[in-house]
Amino acid sequence: MKNFLARQRQEGFFTLRLKSSAGRFSTAQLAAVNELAEKFGQGVVSLTSRQELSIPFVRREDFDAMESFCAEHELKISPIGTIFKQVTACQGTQTCPAGLIDSPRTALELERRHGGRELPCKITCSVTGCPNNCMKVDANDIGIKGAVKPQFIQENCIYCGACARVCPVGAIEVVRPELWTIDRDKCINCGRCVKVCRKSALRGEVGFKISFAGKIFPPFIGDEETLYRKVDAAVEYFAANAKTRERLGKMLERLGAEDFNERINAVQ
Repeated sequence: MKNFLARQRQEGFFTLRLKSSAGRFSTAQLAAVNELAEKFGQGVVSLTSRQELSIPFVRREDFDAMESFCAEHELKISPIGTIFKQVTACQGTQTCPAGLIDSPRTALELERRHGGRELPCKITCSVTGCPNNCMKVDANDIGIKGAVKPQFIQENCIYCGACARVCPVGAIEVVRPELWTIDRDKCINCGRCVKVCRKSALRGEVGFKISFAGKIFPPFIGDEETLYRKVDAAVEYFAANAKTRERLGKMLERLGAEDFNERINAVQ
């Protein structure tokens, strides 16, 4: 049975956490949160690192009343413990000029698939819209970045070198009159070269890169459904092989990453 109240150091008090929708609450929900905190807590609300709202100083005997209140106001109570934690996300293409993917949509689908699932140990997952990595996804068990795979269209290129100059890792080399190369191993899939090209000589294939325990395992992923299947496979592998209270990174250290990597890469 899931636990929905986090124990506090103050005797007899607990903290209630409320799920966001990939970092968002409506103004109506925020008004309800204010009422909830005033009625059952001490009028204080804080933010968690998982983009939840936290209401401290509630009492266990009030949980049923709080649960009814939340259901009435479309607020979701976040479970605690060894579960798949709320998926965090930046706003991606919904508002950010640098965004490559719709981060909230991806996060909400992962939340629908795995959110709250009980596991041997907790799993954290985060989605960031581009290689700027505002969400610090490498610090999560599962991290997803929006990415662009540049495709060269030779007949449009004037070999001006703008793409090479803007590349932050020096992956592109341009030599007049007709030499253009890219080092795919160096490329971080940021898409800056595609944006700077004024002659449509570069086309960007938008996709995803995944990291597990801070390390990139699968190569560039070109579509959402493949991304979700790979995450599903990783979670299933973890559920079957992790020891109690053993994080994903520690499991990979103990078992070695080769088998895990092969399983994830085999998913198409």
